[in-house]
Amino acid sequence: MGVDLRGAAALVTGGATGLGRAFVEELTGRGARVLFTFSQSAPAAGSLIETLEGRGRTVASVRADVTRTVEVEAAVAETLDRFGALDILVNNAGTTRWIPMHDLEAADDDAWHGLLDVNLVGAFRCVRAAAPHLGAREGSILNVASNSAFSGSGSSIPYVVSKAALVSLTEVLAQVLAPEVRVNAVAPGWMDTEWLPRHIPPDVAERLRTEQPFVDLGDVARVGVELLANETVTGQTIVLDRGESLGASERRTGRV
Repeated sequence: MGVDLRGAAALVTGGATGLGRAFVEELTGRGARVLFTFSQSAPAAGSLIETLEGRGRTVASVRADVTRTVEVEAAVAETLDRFGALDILVNNAGTTRWIPMHDLEAADDDAWHGLLDVNLVGAFRCVRAAAPHLGAREGSILNVASNSAFSGSGSSIPYVVSKAALVSLTEVLAQVLAPEVRVNAVAPGWMDTEWLPRHIPPDVAERLRTEQPFVDLGDVARVGVELLANETVTGQTIVLDRGESLGASERRTGRV
């Protein structure tokens, strides 16, 4: 049997929209109390809280930028103040920048620093702030990586590398924080979220829609929450991409 999440205290970064919202909905649906962060989506955050509170769920939000240590620490402190504990951390906050993979000049220092600071170091900042509290509760961490980490393709080279590094960070942290804290990751493929109009050119987004069905947000959230609740799994990354990364591997080796 997995951990009973009823009453568990969770912190979800980037939880107002997209996959983060799906995690908040799944966790609260299983009885967890959730505080989620947002950086630019205040109206969406308010709407989500109103919706979930209408269903009798315990949820709150706080504005926080994962590139700022003081704001990360404040989010952890707010979770502890509201719920008296911290059992779960979901590192969902992330960003990207569309840069064609062959355009090495466009992958400039700003792109590298910006994406790594959010997708990799941002996750580490959250773990660093939360680890003592999670350890006291034998808690669990879930990192949101990407199938790009395994396929070698994606929205840009810095994005792909940031997510590959997050997979490595997951494995390292699982060892460093054991046995008190378990650390796992999910690596979804393309999802139909606010990221598409925000970061991806319209013609590319349309091509993605026609090439392969998008991954369902709810499916990713359910698998992620199962990892959070499963006491026997740590240091693992589960790919959810309808076999997309397998196809990329075959194309590189000339099999398709």
